Amino acid sequence: MAGAAGPRGPKRWRDQRWLVDEVIRTRGIEWDQPRLGYTLGPVGGEQMAGEMALLSGQIAKLADFVPAVRAAAQRREGLAEEAERAGHGATAGEQWHAAAMLWSLAVWPLWEVTDELRELDERKNRAYLAWARHASHHVERVDVDFGAAQLPAWLHLPPGCVPGTSDAVPTVLAFGGMDGAREILVRREGDGLLGRGLAVLAVDGPGQGEAAIHGLHVTATNWIDAGSALLAWCRDRSEVDDERLVVSGTSFGSFWAMQVAATQPSLKGCAAALPVFEPGAGTIFERASPTFKARHMFMAGLFEDEPAFDRMVAGYDLRPLVASMAVPWLAIGGEADELSPATWVDDLAGRSAAPSTLIAYERARHALTESPAPVLGPSWQATVADWLLDRVRCVPLSPSSHVVTVTGAVRPRTHPAAPAAVPATGPPQPQAVGG
Repeated sequence: MAGAAGPRGPKRWRDQRWLVDEVIRTRGIEWDQPRLGYTLGPVGGEQMAGEMALLSGQIAKLADFVPAVRAAAQRREGLAEEAERAGHGATAGEQWHAAAMLWSLAVWPLWEVTDELRELDERKNRAYLAWARHASHHVERVDVDFGAAQLPAWLHLPPGCVPGTSDAVPTVLAFGGMDGAREILVRREGDGLLGRGLAVLAVDGPGQGEAAIHGLHVTATNWIDAGSALLAWCRDRSEVDDERLVVSGTSFGSFWAMQVAATQPSLKGCAAALPVFEPGAGTIFERASPTFKARHMFMAGLFEDEPAFDRMVAGYDLRPLVASMAVPWLAIGGEADELSPATWVDDLAGRSAAPSTLIAYERARHALTESPAPVLGPSWQATVADWLLDRVRCVPLSPSSHVVTVTGAVRPRTHPAAPAAVPATGPPQPQAVGG
């Protein structure tokens, strides 16, 4: 595992590598976030829970990660090929999709561009395209021109939407976090956004996934330029209704989604899930697991220059942008977020010129874990999907703030932009489970 095991990277990573391995041995591979869950959850099927448990048992230290996940991906590919030889297309598609998710997971701890990293990414793309041949909706590889580089993406059209023959549909520009690939943004079956008639352009932006492997690194501001390139691409596609575009970002993708929305006033809405809004991102990079900073330094092309990286992320600041922001936005996350203090959500909402909808799950951490609120209350993914659907439908929006309690009840709070004596408006409409 070149990069992850070498002497380079942030000082805390070098000093605490032994501690990371000890934590994995005692707490498991999901010590910092539910990585297996959010990567493999979209796969579904009766085997996935058992496969996740098997992987957890096989990975006792970071060096075990790639070999264990590689073996699982290869096994799935073998099953897919057997199904295709037997003429069982649906089964083959299920297995190809699972293989693609596993290949996308395998690259996580590789923070140097090597032949191994390129191979894993190529096998991920091959498996995903193989699934696309069997998928129940249209899936298309897209490469969006971005200066001398390209933004790799997958275009997913809602079931029944056929390129060249169907009407243009509202579309979500979807961004994942810094640890996840674009493939995890759409479920194999029953996706909440597609099920609501929304197309999804799932993107690897600067520094993410395939983009970083091909040398397109993240800077403090180049996602703003990426937003311009993505909207220009949307305007040239007949399947995309460019007057009904919204953006969604999860985890660090929330920050990049807000950068795009604040500079693209034609967007109808921006959903920021599990938000990372802290200026400078000091909590996630200096106090959380050192793996976060190590990976982000790779994403920035600065794995050997920590001082330069620190100077770059000092420019991660949404406050100057939201003061003139015109696009309404949603922030939904954990009240006890350990990677980015939730107080920064309220701070931005108080500064924002655009109306915002704020929803916090009581006692929940960044990944909405360790609290019953996300289990007993409204589904956060369904809430995001319904909120975006309302934006493309031009449903009127006023600022609101709510907390989902540990009993699942939705309670209004005073919105930061409202006078202190004015309570929040009534609770949102009940949300469907799922999505």
